[in-house]
Amino acid sequence: MSEKRDISEILDSIAQPSKDNVSVFNLMDGWFNPRQELMKHVIVIQMIACFIVGLFLIVTSGESLTPEALMFALMGFMLFVGAGFGVYSKL
Repeated sequence: MSEKRDISEILDSIAQPSKDNVSVFNLMDGWFNPRQELMKHVIVIQMIACFIVGLFLIVTSGESLTPEALMFALMGFMLFVGAGFGVYSKL
């Protein structure tokens, strides 16, 4: 047997946002105010991507660099990687 409710009760239950309710407000709030745990994962993924791209650029330019320039490029790259992880640990 179906439950009978007034239309105003149904509209009020739809209009009130709740944690379980998927609504435009909840989706937009999650997009523009993401949780801190989610942002930490996004930052880690971006750091890994930057590491891979940086290594690829150093490897592809390695043939045209002198040994001293390649050493400085690698040392600078590792310095920036260490600084990135140092900043991440402060989050």
